[in-house]
Amino acid sequence: MIPDRDRRRLLASAVAGLGVACAVPLRAWADLAGRPSYALRASEGKPRELWITRPEAQESARAVYWDAGQLQIEGYRAINRIYRDLYAGVERPIALGLLNLNCAMQRAIAQNGSARPMVLLSGFRTRETNRRVGGVEPSTHFAGEADDYIYSGLSFHDNLRLARLFHVGGLGVYPDRGSLHKDLGPWRFWVEYGRPGQARAGAG
Repeated sequence: MIPDRDRRRLLASAVAGLGVACAVPLRAWADLAGRPSYALRASEGKPRELWITRPEAQESARAVYWDAGQLQIEGYRAINRIYRDLYAGVERPIALGLLNLNCAMQRAIAQNGSARPMVLLSGFRTRETNRRVGGVEPSTHFAGEADDYIYSGLSFHDNLRLARLFHVGGLGVYPDRGSLHKDLGPWRFWVEYGRPGQARAGAG
């Protein structure tokens, strides 16, 4: 069995360099709790595409942001746009590591025969917006290295299973809101109950 530290290093390396896909079917996720015996396979040469919806803005984007070894500017801009701070109307470049992580998760879902978009609830945030929603500081949202999200059509339990398989930085669980947080910061995990605006230490 691979130690958790080595498992995180392996997964972080794979996500940073390539889009990766999990070869585990949804029905097997329950059997993988606490066990790193799942397969990762590189998908080098395949265009990296993201499908994202933003309900609050009533927007959707399906864009290729990386292909043939280079950034695809038009697609990347579309993703930056949908990740913008809606309150402030400000956008910034989103970290490629986060986009690769999203791509890996979407491919894992698609391998089970049902491609679906990530429902983005919060992406980039200015400091003012972060304070407005009660976020902690400093926040990985400031650097475009975090998002709050959910995959509709999957149970919250299955969403959490997927998130734990691809846990490389911060993983926050918000059962009351029915959403999750992931980021590229230091490895940590927290569960938070309560409404938005009641964030506690550890969130990011």
